[in-house]
Amino acid sequence: MTAVAKLKDIWVHYEGVTALESVNLNVEEKDFIGIIGPNGGGKSTLLKVMLGLVEPSKGKVEILGLPPKKNAHKIGYVAQYRNFDRNFPINVWDVVLMGRLRHAGLLRGYGKEDFKAAAEALERVDMLDLKNRHISELSGGQQQRVLIARALVTQPKLLLLDEPMSNVDSAIQKGFYDLLAELNEQMAIIMVSHDISAVSLYVKKVACLNKKLYYHGTGQITAEDLEATYQCPVELIAHGAPHRVLREHPR
Repeated sequence: MTAVAKLKDIWVHYEGVTALESVNLNVEEKDFIGIIGPNGGGKSTLLKVMLGLVEPSKGKVEILGLPPKKNAHKIGYVAQYRNFDRNFPINVWDVVLMGRLRHAGLLRGYGKEDFKAAAEALERVDMLDLKNRHISELSGGQQQRVLIARALVTQPKLLLLDEPMSNVDSAIQKGFYDLLAELNEQMAIIMVSHDISAVSLYVKKVACLNKKLYYHGTGQITAEDLEATYQCPVELIAHGAPHRVLREHPR
């Protein structure tokens, strides 16, 4: 397997406060890793380190063998959901094209390849028919599909998702996870989430993060990892089908 991303002994400090502590992670082709953990545990920071937006205080990061900033175009990123300004005049098509700015350049403008990439990305997430719709008119799930399309227009090797289900109705979440499973056939995915049950059902591997990363390269999480991450007893968690249930914590 080819390593898509490598993080070795990563430390991050913000004004003297430790955000990440000795994090080690290898991401291989077609990995689908779910990262769970409490608020303030460093999950978003970890994604930003991989994007090259946060410089580690210590440690080494490689994306496809190079520093993140040199291969940033090979990473797709969907940040935590933010409400759109309903008065801002932008439609679905323009939102997705924004993902091609690195290729097009501010002065050159978009070309045929950019338009083709945007159309293919929207078709991939089943949103091409709504390309002329104002982004604020879409449902939360539709908006997230558009944002994923924007992340796909550069044909990334790694897709990073920060709480992608935070504004998606539970009734349509399965379809969203089905989409991610299809995308995972062509790229590695790392998804940050608070939804432990959903993560355990849909991803291939699970990690716990609370400054330190507890990761064994499998879909199983040990009771000890959960307790160390959340710093409180977690009685059980089920993974996949059939369910594999962890033992109860001692009280």
